Amino acid sequence: MAKQKKEVKKFEFSKVGSILDNISKNIPIQIEKEIKEKQFITTGVYLLDAALSGKLLGGGVATNRITAFAGESGSGKSFLCYSCAKQAQKVGYSIIYIDTEQAIDLEDLPKFGIDNSLEKFRLIRSNKVEDVNILLTQLIDDLKEQKIAGYELPKIMIVLDSLGQMASNKEKADLLKGDIKQDMTKAKALGSMFRSINTDLGYLDIPFLVANHTYMTMDLFPAEKLRGGNGLLYSASVIGFMSKSKLKTGEEDDMDLGQSGISVLFKTAKNRLAKPKKIRFDISFAHGMNPYTGLDAFCRPEYFEQIGIAKGKEEVDKKTGEITFTPGGNRWFISHLGKSVTTKQLFTQEVFTQEVLEKMAPIVNDYFRFKSLDEIEEVEKQFNEMMGDEEDDTNGFTDAADADDIFG
Repeated sequence: MAKQKKEVKKFEFSKVGSILDNISKNIPIQIEKEIKEKQFITTGVYLLDAALSGKLLGGGVATNRITAFAGESGSGKSFLCYSCAKQAQKVGYSIIYIDTEQAIDLEDLPKFGIDNSLEKFRLIRSNKVEDVNILLTQLIDDLKEQKIAGYELPKIMIVLDSLGQMASNKEKADLLKGDIKQDMTKAKALGSMFRSINTDLGYLDIPFLVANHTYMTMDLFPAEKLRGGNGLLYSASVIGFMSKSKLKTGEEDDMDLGQSGISVLFKTAKNRLAKPKKIRFDISFAHGMNPYTGLDAFCRPEYFEQIGIAKGKEEVDKKTGEITFTPGGNRWFISHLGKSVTTKQLFTQEVFTQEVLEKMAPIVNDYFRFKSLDEIEEVEKQFNEMMGDEEDDTNGFTDAADADDIFG
């Protein structure tokens, strides 16, 4: 007699989903059931937004990730953090700013366009890794509890300026004893801090900006590395390296020491949102950041038909009346204005209107867009090889080389 097969009961995956939903009511885990549109906060510079996010319009700093600005002293890291804080406040964010360098006072913030009222800004001073770790861990844990309890949280951005200036309790204790020793605890403490908050920042939709110094290795072929070990390297979704050269406008006087600001060379070394490319933007000592600087790199003759801006002039054939564009010269022809301007007159809202920016967006976005998953993996591999895996943080940092031409 044939043995009767035992009926197999099926436990559908939809029931697994129900189990997960019940679990998520009690612990702060994220279960994403639909594709969410990525949200960004502008930096205040269109081309920098594109370099960080792959989007010329509506791009910038991701609202649920760690973004790091790294570079030599005076390369504009803090200024960029101020600009992001200003832009974040415009769209409803309040700022928690952790100053480890005693570099900014509340009374100075309005000069950068930042609302320094207690409802919009909290300035915290500490340079101890352990203290900042406890602060952030407890703050984010309390916010998670409030979210689980059903409260709608305020929009918050956290800024740490800067990571490189933080010390550990051991370092201070050694100095009080008169000892100068290599401190191996700082890198581990920083790694612990980023591991403990990274995923929770995503759960709470909190953007976290970190400014950090870099140093040059003493190798045969020196490489620029982040200070503070590899905690930030692994946790940050985007890391941008910055170096500077003098900005000269021709209007400097003896008090300007030969420059009116700095020209920043910026390259994202780690980024899953946009292909790492070099860009340049300017920071004026008098006027801050011009949102349109750097866009001239895409105003090329081959794009003139689409964008309507390039070096050259339009000529009319007297016989046929046909208008043709002839590239060349030093002046920029602006099609929608019907006139030419100098480079000094180029970076204005009159030239780069919303309509022009919308025409530029597909070209710029394609320039920064990853074409395949293989490209993303190759970039990550190159980045990891460049950064190495050692925890050594004993070297100082030196000035990075002046910027080369971006598209040369």
